[in-house]
Amino acid sequence: MSILVKEYRHIIREPRTLWMVFLSPAFVLVALSTIFASGRSCINLALWDKDHTSLSRQFAATLSSDDDFSVSYVSGYGEVESLLMRQNIGAAVIIPPGFADKVQSSDAAPVQVILDGVDTFVAGQAAGSLLGHAADFGLALSRPLSRPPLPLQIRSRSAYLSGEAERESMIPALIPIVFSLPVMAAALALARERETGSLESLVATPVRGPEYLGGKLIAYVTTALVGLLPVWLETTLLFGVPFRGNPLLLALLTADFLLASVGMALFIGNLARSQQTATVIALFIFFVPGFFLTGMIEPIDTTNLLGSAISYALPSTHFVTICRAVFLKGANLVEMWRPSLALLILSIIWMGLGTLTFKKRVR
Repeated sequence: MSILVKEYRHIIREPRTLWMVFLSPAFVLVALSTIFASGRSCINLALWDKDHTSLSRQFAATLSSDDDFSVSYVSGYGEVESLLMRQNIGAAVIIPPGFADKVQSSDAAPVQVILDGVDTFVAGQAAGSLLGHAADFGLALSRPLSRPPLPLQIRSRSAYLSGEAERESMIPALIPIVFSLPVMAAALALARERETGSLESLVATPVRGPEYLGGKLIAYVTTALVGLLPVWLETTLLFGVPFRGNPLLLALLTADFLLASVGMALFIGNLARSQQTATVIALFIFFVPGFFLTGMIEPIDTTNLLGSAISYALPSTHFVTICRAVFLKGANLVEMWRPSLALLILSIIWMGLGTLTFKKRVR
């Protein structure tokens, strides 16, 4: 209890620690959501119609029928190249002469597409959208041209998500990332006491190692848990992400995640001899892998055994699954027993390693 009270006082009195533990997750979520959850953007598209027929104009109208493209008309390759060089467009479509004749004769009607290959994300988005619009154009022509309709028409719809599927899926997955700062604060607190010499005073007290680490663990877990409230309000009210789960269950599983993460942070703090070292190690373990190894952006590659082992050893990997399931699906504890149990096991492992590596002596 003495260590717990001391840690609470330190968190409240130290503005930097108070910012990292309580306030930073909500502010970092805004910044990361702007970067990673902007959703599908409207692509500027240049269109050169060399056919000048009603069918070519109908195809052009199909491209501008929704918010995927902002179409501007050009009249030459030189203009297309100039727009690409100035990055004013992401793609260009050239409808060749004889387009309508080939369509009406049921022949393949090629359309030239020029993509800005410098930005591979925009190029991929533009290529996929153009294929979809071309398919819509073909389906629209099947009845007027007395052609049999396609035997199979696929119309996809995302379960649990609206039209802003990418945004609503990404923002809950960012919650484990934004809680990296409160977790890093725990590692810095332990390293700071070693660096400044305040650990020498604790060595002379009857406080045992597990009591010392337990006080720190409870203090940082509970303080960071309070910071979940502004993050939850920001996610649901500011960004409009639906919350279909139980708030108490979300708080319980967040505490499970924080126990595992803070336990890992205290293990790092035991190994680090300075705050700078602890910061670098924590960034490379909590913040950077959170984007690439947790399944937030791309699924985990299970064919790579080493990569999979590293991914599943990170608490953020399991909490990404939990946040998406609680927010978007309204999943309960029974349905999420695997990631919940994994976090509990990681909590025991990392807290045990932290206790074993902590030595109550000045080195």
